[in-house]
Amino acid sequence: MSRKRKLSRPSDPMDIARRRAEARAREAQPDTWGADVQALRLPANADVARQADLGGRIVRARRQDVFDLFRSRGSLSQPAFEAVRRLQDQIAVLHGAHRSAFDFQPKVDRSRRPADFGEARRLAGVRIERALDLTGLSSARLLMALCESEVVLGRPADWRATVERETGERLPDAQGARVRAACDNLAEAFARLDRERGLRRSG
Repeated sequence: MSRKRKLSRPSDPMDIARRRAEARAREAQPDTWGADVQALRLPANADVARQADLGGRIVRARRQDVFDLFRSRGSLSQPAFEAVRRLQDQIAVLHGAHRSAFDFQPKVDRSRRPADFGEARRLAGVRIERALDLTGLSSARLLMALCESEVVLGRPADWRATVERETGERLPDAQGARVRAACDNLAEAFARLDRERGLRRSG
């Protein structure tokens, strides 16, 4: 004798409407947002560092790059690390590539019309130029090659291949030294600009 299957009752339209309204309300509250877990599981996002809250929801995610690697090994000073992040922030403004903490898609700027190139982007370009002028040509070229790929395209460059292309250096230890020296030079450049800004304000 076959057992009768229990038929599920159709959902009440009022319940469906209520659940949808609650979902829309959650989406409108930033404190309920989290990273796209499915996107983080993709092989392309294996180098994304994640931080979860007590409930297990991912609240912070950022793609790691060569500067994270050197910082975690203790071979890059905090001022040098912060200087690189500062440069990357300005590059993001310049290219109109500011993105959410959970967006891992490539970010190629396609809005080069003059009307879209606002004052914030112009000033970011000025800050980048001034800092890199003080950093030195070789260091500036290397840093821009390493930073622009991550900021604009959304993925870190192959840093060893980039160092070899930009400097001709092939020895692994020397390649790392080149990156660290460039970061140190950038930190000194930003420190000098900050001192000059402070003098102008106090003068």
